[in-house]
Amino acid sequence: MNIINMLSDKSFLVNFEASSKKNVLDELTKLAEKNFKIDSQNLLEALIKREKLGSTGVGNGIAIPHANCPNIDKPKVFVAILSNGLDFNANDDQPVDIIFLLLAPDNRSSEHLQALALVSRLLRNKELTTKLRGCKNTESAFAVISQSVQEKAA
Repeated sequence: MNIINMLSDKSFLVNFEASSKKNVLDELTKLAEKNFKIDSQNLLEALIKREKLGSTGVGNGIAIPHANCPNIDKPKVFVAILSNGLDFNANDDQPVDIIFLLLAPDNRSSEHLQALALVSRLLRNKELTTKLRGCKNTESAFAVISQSVQEKAA
């Protein structure tokens, strides 16, 4: 499993000005709908329900909202890099400015957990997150992630 296979150049919101957690989740679900014919309203409801169980803000300005999703055959990742930090009720009470939305196929919980662990490990790399925060467009964000994955594999 490789994060590059879960992304596309249409998976990003870069330098995005979010007004709320719901706003950024709504925009990410619209990206999912546009690219993979996923019902954005149902997905948004699932993500909000998941957030009520406990915030997916994991600390250090990072959130990894996630949900199972019908109509996809492999995990998908959508990335928002915010222009300003946003209250996400993170466990360290810090604002979030990097959000990786993970969608996994329905009824494949082990694949969901593997993908979640992969994204989590990737985002522990402080050099990567610092570079992502400096990105001003999709191309640079995708390149930063690709380079980090290639360096790790080498």
